[in-house]
Order: sequence, then structure tokens, then C-alpha cells
Amino acid sequence: MIKINKLAVIAICSLFSASIQAQEDSLNVESQKQEIPTIYAMKENDGSTILTNKTSKYSHLSIDKKTYYPTSDIHGHDSWRINCTKKKFDNMKICYMKQGDLWVFLINGSYSVSVGTDHYPRTTAGLRIDTSPAIYGYEGDLPKPLSIIERLKKGKVAYTRYQEWPYQYNKDGEVSLIGFTEQFNEMLRQYKDL
Repeated sequence: MIKINKLAVIAICSLFSASIQAQEDSLNVESQKQEIPTIYAMKENDGSTILTNKTSKYSHLSIDKKTYYPTSDIHGHDSWRINCTKKKFDNMKICYMKQGDLWVFLINGSYSVSVGTDHYPRTTAGLRIDTSPAIYGYEGDLPKPLSIIERLKKGKVAYTRYQEWPYQYNKDGEVSLIGFTEQFNEMLRQYKDL
């Protein structure tokens, strides 16, 4: 009788296992029968077609094919950031203007031009204006800042290079000098108002 019970248990387990397998197979068949999403064509105002799905939440938008936005600050002098402060403790007047990795400082009447921040120790940084030879300085501080500022006023583009901590490889940048003179004069005006 014990042998019959073992056979009955094995038969029941086999049937249960087959039942579960059949249910999994039917789920797989049902999931394969699901509808594949359809892609519908949507036309723009000019008649060109773009692809969207059936329930588009962007149908009120149109594509504006421009690569140049004249009101954007990416191409002009508005991308120069100016900051001026007067320290209350010692009345020190500090102004700087910055774009990318290029900094111009005016501190208590003295000018300074610098490239980059967080320099790798004991490395040099460089500035090249248009096609002129590069100017190098220790950890970003460049020599003869008044001469450099005059060259920045006449230039079109400045190229920067320095090594940032903790990486010891060159970090190159490019800064547009369009509007530099106007922004430099604005920094001087703000400095006088301190």
C-alpha cells in the first residue's frame, strides 16, 4: 500500500507540474498576441512628415530648423559673467569677468588675467589669442596682464590650456572675444560704483 501511495503522489505532482507548464505556455501565447504599437505619420506646417505614436502629447509643437539664434547669449558678449564686491572688513574692491576658463580680475586697482581653476600643483597654463603665440603662466596666473587685456580687446577668439587637479592632463578651452571690450568697460563701471 505504501508503494501505491508513493506512485499516487508522483502522479499528482506530475499532473500539477504539467498544469503549471500549460498555464505558462498559454501566458506566453497571449503575450505574443498583444498588439504591436503602430507608428503614425504626423505632418508639420510645411508638409514634412515626422514620426510619432498614436496618442501624441506633442501635436501642438512644430520643429523650428535653426542652428543660429541671434538672441542667444552663446554667440555674444552676454556669456561673460561679471561680479563686483567690496569687502566690508578692509574695503577691498574686487571685480572679475569670466567666460569659460578665462578670468580677468581688477583688485584694488591692479589687473590680473588667469586661466582655469584648481590647477594641478606646479603646472603652467597657457592663453593663445587668435593665431598669436601662446602666453604661459605658473598655475594660471599670466604675466603682463595689461598687455594681454589690450590683445583680448582686439582679438576674436582665445584658446586656453591648463591642468586641473587631480588629473594631470591638458584641459583645453575656447572663448569667444566678441563683446569683450564692452563687458570689460562694464566691469570698470561697476568697479567705480563700489
